[in-house]
Amino acid sequence: NQGGCRDLVYDGLAVRYGAAHGFGGGDTRRIIIRNCDICWIGGGLQFWKTNKGGKEYPVRFGNAIEFWGAAEDHLVESNRIWEVYDAALTNQGNGDNSHQLNIVYRHNVIWNAEYSFEFWNRPAVARTENILFEHNTCVDAGRGWAHAQRPDVNGAHLMFYKSPSATTNFVIRNNIFCRSSDRCTRMFNDWRAGLTLNNNLYWSPDKPVMRWLEKTNYALKDFARYQSELGLDQGSLAAEPQFVNPGARDYRLKPGSPGGTLAADGGPAGARLSRGDN
Repeated sequence: NQGGCRDLVYDGLAVRYGAAHGFGGGDTRRIIIRNCDICWIGGGLQFWKTNKGGKEYPVRFGNAIEFWGAAEDHLVESNRIWEVYDAALTNQGNGDNSHQLNIVYRHNVIWNAEYSFEFWNRPAVARTENILFEHNTCVDAGRGWAHAQRPDVNGAHLMFYKSPSATTNFVIRNNIFCRSSDRCTRMFNDWRAGLTLNNNLYWSPDKPVMRWLEKTNYALKDFARYQSELGLDQGSLAAEPQFVNPGARDYRLKPGSPGGTLAADGGPAGARLSRGDN
């Protein structure tokens, strides 16, 4: 729990078996999380909710790394994250002071999280600026331990819930998004004016690449139409990445694979990928 904390470095930790978050807390500044293994996270009871029929049901939660509310000048790099109830990585918030500024996620390897990266920020007076998600390898969203238990199954690599905050320079580039249970990207509202999606590699042979505004699904065969109609991912590619040994969770790319310059093994995580513990 890093709520209210400043100027921290976490390096080389194994964080496992938490019912809530691996790393979480609001009102944070200048935190670095790197070279960590984070797994078997989430699924705890957050609160009870009542449906329209008057029946109570549990709301469960749990993210591997979460920056809540006000968050500024953070770096998350070269981590391995797997088996997460909700999101592997997320910055999210709900409040007038929920200003999320200068957050970088890079060279992380993620598999079997319901969401690889989740974002939302509310209300409109909140600000989101300078968020960078790059050179991350994301595999098998929504295919983890908790997916079948969820009341809201919706695995996605990029889960963008409704986010009215003023958003500028939100960049997602040079990533691999490979297979998901439901779709690669789900976007609830149109904030393209502040978003750059470019030079990513997508492989989703049986599920949509994009679910747009809860109305339109773009399948892999529609990738060119998705690029044309939405103006997103102009330099991106729809092709199957060739991993060194996916059965051992070695997600380095073989020579000649599509997206050869995109994988997380360009950074310090590369040497760690071959350990094979999963």
